Amino acid sequence: MKISLPSALRCIVCSLGLTLTLSAQPSGSRPPPIDSPVVHPDRTATFKFRAPNAQKVELSGQFLRSSQPLQKDESGVWSITVGPIEPNLYPYNFVVDGLGVADPANQDIFPNERFKASLVDIPGEQPSMYAVRDVPHGELTTCYYHSKPLNRTRPLIVYTPPGYRAGTDKYPAFYLVSGTTDTEETWVKVGRVNFILDNLIAAKRAVPMIVVMPYGNMMMGMPRPDTPEVAGMYQVFNEELLGNILPYVEANYRVIADREHRAIAGFSRGGGQSLFTGFNNLDQFAYIGSYSAYLTAAVFDKHFPRVSADPAATNRQLKLLWLGVGKSDFLYPQAIAFMDLMKERKLEHRTLITEGGHTWMNARHYLYETLQLYFK
Repeated sequence: MKISLPSALRCIVCSLGLTLTLSAQPSGSRPPPIDSPVVHPDRTATFKFRAPNAQKVELSGQFLRSSQPLQKDESGVWSITVGPIEPNLYPYNFVVDGLGVADPANQDIFPNERFKASLVDIPGEQPSMYAVRDVPHGELTTCYYHSKPLNRTRPLIVYTPPGYRAGTDKYPAFYLVSGTTDTEETWVKVGRVNFILDNLIAAKRAVPMIVVMPYGNMMMGMPRPDTPEVAGMYQVFNEELLGNILPYVEANYRVIADREHRAIAGFSRGGGQSLFTGFNNLDQFAYIGSYSAYLTAAVFDKHFPRVSADPAATNRQLKLLWLGVGKSDFLYPQAIAFMDLMKERKLEHRTLITEGGHTWMNARHYLYETLQLYFK
């Protein structure tokens, strides 16, 4: 996923500068804590940032059309109130003298390799799909396994549904991959997959399932999706998932180990990895989802000639091929071209085209829709 924020290195430099500023406070004195953000009943929100020596502080967020300047008071605290804001969970950050930093008063951080944004939840009149409701909750576990292709220890987050610990039942397994520069935590912290699935299971709108969230970065940096290198990176992910992650999960969790009970999907780069791995292993996956992603015709035809050579056979194997993208997404033309390619190859699929861009607001929407379709 790409967001126009400065590099992590600059964030570190700025954080160090802020630390030095705070350490310059007189001995024994400590400035009062800041409450930020504060979401008001009218869906406006107030953001504050202490930086007495800064010359300019702006607020940048996916609920704004452009960055907005904050005003400084006599104590060196900058503040702004914006809105009303459409209900959703949004990333935001401060830009301090040109350098992007997360909100130090907010513990809800957007997990990412590069930028460090914060999260603000704007509730609506009705509970959101990701709201914490009074329903049975599943559990999240952080695991580690050895990756043979990368020769290193790698993290993995696993969601088990309500009742898993006390029961003996086996469950379908959904492999859910996050986007470029995102981490294995992003589908939990930003996607809120555990709360969405808790709510859907309680409403009997989704099948209880185990969700496996790997760290999708196979290399430092990301080649363009239309270059040969991306297929190589996708192949490494394919090897790790099939050779290391899937065996680890099936040895340690009660999953139903057949293709009819396996799904794979992802956002952005994770969507491309899911398409590549799913089509490469139709004997292992019956459900494939792509959230704001695609494969080029050249990559598809080179690596999966058998898929389109006998579309009827492929359609019998695939219980669901789901493709979603936003109209303002910078990958919209490529995603639509891939949808057209599927039509041309006579491969059955379902699509959802929404408003909005390449955002986690859309990714959550696509997740919510597809969780109600997998394993049915």
